Amino acid sequence: MARSRYGFDEAKIARLLNEGRGKGRGADYKPWLTVQDVPSRGRSHRFAGRTTARVHHLLSDIEYRTLLIYEWCDAVVDIRERFPLDRTATTRIAAAIGVAHPADPKSGVDLVMTTDLLIDFTDRVVARAVKPSSDLDKARTLEKLEIERRVWSEQGVDWGVVTERELPDSIIANLQRLAGYRDVDDRVAPERIDLIEREHAEWSDALLRDFCLAMDARHGLEAGGALEIVLHLIAIKRWIADVTAPIDGETPLWRFTRRDGQARRDSA
Repeated sequence: MARSRYGFDEAKIARLLNEGRGKGRGADYKPWLTVQDVPSRGRSHRFAGRTTARVHHLLSDIEYRTLLIYEWCDAVVDIRERFPLDRTATTRIAAAIGVAHPADPKSGVDLVMTTDLLIDFTDRVVARAVKPSSDLDKARTLEKLEIERRVWSEQGVDWGVVTERELPDSIIANLQRLAGYRDVDDRVAPERIDLIEREHAEWSDALLRDFCLAMDARHGLEAGGALEIVLHLIAIKRWIADVTAPIDGETPLWRFTRRDGQARRDSA
């Protein structure tokens, strides 16, 4: 019988190592597992990362939402998903604490354990397991997390667990929306982006809705054109916005600060 495409044996693990899985930084990093390598257990995501300039392979909505948070942080310089842990260390730790090491159910081969997200900040590295909170009630999940925790503890790396409870819906909604507006330069002439940006100070007391309607009319844009430009400017951080607050038509323009240093009013 043919081996399942999702199964693992030593030959497959060796092949992934030879492919450079788990190696590299930034755009050159290759995750140990991609969305093609594992059976679907929910919604997977391929997300074009701004920080890394590569496509991230995320196996759940929670991982995607967590990545959005870290992607938005200016202090983050690299994000590596599905980062492989050394099998020598994980098997040793599993034996030391008396728990079974994760293994392929058919071949019996010890699997390469991974950390969901390894995040490089400008001054530190942190490792994060990303799990539904309901999984933390499962004894087997806790055993595997303890192996992972000890691996990173031995290396002096800050490790923790992220669940949906740490991902505010309001922030995620803003970041998901903005992610779709990072690349509009091919649809909107750069000079029109500059025109809209120059109008910022004059309209600082206006609501975003009123500003965008006026800009559409003044500069001959299609309906919604100015809003697309504003969201693009926020998405690429030429305009700085507080993503913990709603970004909608009722948002006053003074809540956005231009990256070039043009100040918003003092009451902001």
